Amino acid sequence: MKLVNIRRQSTDHQVYMQSFCEAWIKCGGEWIEPSQLSKNRMATNVMKLLALCHLLRPCRSAKLSGQSFVVCARGGHLLKAAVPYMTRGEIVPMLWDCWPDTWAHLTRDLRLLHVRRCYVTASDVARELGRLLPDIEFIHIPEGVDIDDYQPGSVLAARTIDVYELGDKHRYYHKRLVDDPRHESWNFVYKKAKPAKGPALVFDSWQEYTSKIADSRIIISFPRSMRDPRRNGTVSTLTIRYWEAMLSRSIIVGHCPQELIDIVGYNPVIEADFTAPGAQIEHILTHIEEYQSMVDHNRDTALKYASWVLRIKQILG
Repeated sequence: MKLVNIRRQSTDHQVYMQSFCEAWIKCGGEWIEPSQLSKNRMATNVMKLLALCHLLRPCRSAKLSGQSFVVCARGGHLLKAAVPYMTRGEIVPMLWDCWPDTWAHLTRDLRLLHVRRCYVTASDVARELGRLLPDIEFIHIPEGVDIDDYQPGSVLAARTIDVYELGDKHRYYHKRLVDDPRHESWNFVYKKAKPAKGPALVFDSWQEYTSKIADSRIIISFPRSMRDPRRNGTVSTLTIRYWEAMLSRSIIVGHCPQELIDIVGYNPVIEADFTAPGAQIEHILTHIEEYQSMVDHNRDTALKYASWVLRIKQILG
């Protein structure tokens, strides 16, 4: 198998695919640079359209072509990511963000590409897609990170950000927090309303983002299944956010995915109090020194289990 490499760029605000590719290369896996054709949006869209019209035939197996390509993609973008490699060899997808609202396109693309083996970061997705497409082997590869991207930061008492609501907000929980007047005394960071143009970003760069996590006392994080159940259904999965907070020695308040408990053997998250969230946060901040040993342990645990290198060895093995 040859990985189609995705390199980090200075403009990247998330590096989940990039860090996976870096670990693959670090572990000695074969890889190639992306095709120039794949960088041409018009050419990619034309090839995708031809494939959907069955005028471009993807390779059926590595036995016929002599090679296979590991392609990183989000669930709804597999076919586009497979261009033009699908005509050169067998496609082995490595997929993120396979929420139920992507399954119609994803199952279509998996069939069209004659996929026989597929890696996914969510165990719920591997199980459900395996039921829908029994001829394809779906393999769960838990979310990982490059542990060197994250620093332990100062002790909790010396940090300057009290609460960082990481990623998209749990709307009900967020409203309860901002309705509590106690939040006005906190240095409270969260994503504001999306601007008319461009994405809604809390920090301007990947480097600033990782440094601010390491300067945050409390990280609020919920699985997408709780934040947006209409879109994501019952899929609950470990995401990069939990490893980031653990490696940065931040207290996590929210809800812990079962996948994370299964990997580390305990729940590293303080379960959110929905009845009195402001009082819970205020209590933690008032007794912040009492949580230092917990976040120290969480970082040691993440150093042991979070690295992509562990997952890549599983794949290559």
